Amino acid sequence: MAHATPALKAARRCYGHLAGEAGIALREALEAAGYLRLQDGTYRLTESGRRWAETQGFDTDDRDPAKHARSCLDWTEKQPHIGGRLGRALLERLLETGAMVAGDGRELRGGEASSGAGIDLRAVLAII
Repeated sequence: MAHATPALKAARRCYGHLAGEAGIALREALEAAGYLRLQDGTYRLTESGRRWAETQGFDTDDRDPAKHARSCLDWTEKQPHIGGRLGRALLERLLETGAMVAGDGRELRGGEASSGAGIDLRAVLAII
């Protein structure tokens, strides 16, 4: 297992979706908002989550839940973050809005609103 630098622990790409502390915070916020729930090892959008995702232009087709929003165990946090198409769409939105920017390799950094290499979780969670 690779050594987790502080930057990798904070935020990184994992197969195209958001991982690390920021990925966990995003998953927890979506669950707290009532948009997402864990069911049989995969995440499913709730009815309010589906409406939210549609307004964001995200794919809501979860007929194959493992491909839509799978539970991906985060290797630094030992908790799941959101994988699949929804996980990729969330990270793409964070990059498009400038809430996050690509760093070296898999590392992600906070965007303009962040101080230094830190992650502004408010900016990450603002997409909710």
